[in-house]
Amino acid sequence: MFIIFILFWAAGIYLLFRSRNEEEEHLILKLIGYYLLGTFTFSINGMVLPVGFIISLFLKPRQNRSVKRGSAIFGLAIMVISLFL
Repeated sequence: MFIIFILFWAAGIYLLFRSRNEEEEHLILKLIGYYLLGTFTFSINGMVLPVGFIISLFLKPRQNRSVKRGSAIFGLAIMVISLFL
């Protein structure tokens, strides 16, 4: 199960990397950072708040904006899936 998750995660990041609009240094590391930001949550009395995703909405990247936003959404989707598993 863990290997399947890692392969799914790597494929998602790779597809986002391939859909970039312009060249950018260290884009793969930035996508991983946006993914981790999208998965960051804060729990209050059993209610899970996606704080990292909300923070990523306030960030205004100059290059590859849609790819970075997609990486944060991918992280949010993985976080929601992990809540139900």
